[in-house]
Amino acid sequence: MPCFNMWTAPMIVLGTLSACFGGDSRDVVITSITPNKIQSSTARTLDLAIENLPELPGQLLCVFTIGETTLTTEAIKQTNGIKCTNIPSIPVGLHNITAKLSVRSDFFTTKFNFFDCNSYSSCTQCVSSDFPCDWCMNGHRCTHDTAENCRNDILITGVSRVGPSFRSGPAFCPTIIGTNTGSREILVASNSKKAVNVKVHIVSQFIAQSRFECQFNIESRVFSVNAQLRDDDVIHCDPMKFTYTSQLSNINASFAVIWGGSKPLDNPDNVHVNIYKCPDLANNCGLCLALPEKYRCGWCESSKRCEIFQQCDNGLGVWLKRDHTCPI
Repeated sequence: MPCFNMWTAPMIVLGTLSACFGGDSRDVVITSITPNKIQSSTARTLDLAIENLPELPGQLLCVFTIGETTLTTEAIKQTNGIKCTNIPSIPVGLHNITAKLSVRSDFFTTKFNFFDCNSYSSCTQCVSSDFPCDWCMNGHRCTHDTAENCRNDILITGVSRVGPSFRSGPAFCPTIIGTNTGSREILVASNSKKAVNVKVHIVSQFIAQSRFECQFNIESRVFSVNAQLRDDDVIHCDPMKFTYTSQLSNINASFAVIWGGSKPLDNPDNVHVNIYKCPDLANNCGLCLALPEKYRCGWCESSKRCEIFQQCDNGLGVWLKRDHTCPI
């Protein structure tokens, strides 16, 4: 049995369909669906060619079942099958759903997948999906209809799109990779100032002339600083003071690089900032000097606290680091 695709926004994909009717020994089989490609905003019917469709009394109905929601619409009997006169839309916020299509009293059914390219918000998600979705770079949108929605734009085609393409798949999406060491975590001591730098992928090829800024979401507050693209593959954020009010020893802050005023670079690996407080990570010298080196914490003799060097009498105090011995 063939598979039939209907590409639309929202789109519908139907699989192979077959069923048997009641005690009849003949197979009742759906052999084709017309049209095999359909744009839901301009066409809202399905023609199902059905072999051995029995004569049934009363009105035929097409029933679409999605979870606990059911859409019932008129089914018109035709010479070689039926016509379903309406197609359900995809619920807001979902990429795809699996629905059951029943004709009359469920004497044959099938499952099919609804999806909506517009529901993908990043290039990586869009072009990696199982559906024929493409990404418009400057428009910063995912679409099934590039002729309509990606005119004069840079196009990244999806891996599920059939046909040749100059740029296909997530390898062509401008992306945050991580720190210079490849880490997804950017460590910053609370109440300290830091210029964050991250490596990026393929940004210079598409959007090098854009204005950039870095955004940090700390305890539900968004802080922004200007940024520059350096050496084609590094975003340098202007220095910013990081602090938080929570009593936790460390918190995560989400991080984004914005270009063109409102468009975030993809961040598929969730590169983020971890803000920490040395005094809350260790309350004595021994524990302080045993902390992982990545925190850069040491013991400040004057304050008798675990602190980074710059916070120990503004960098002028006696500060013990990992290779020192705590006083008795």
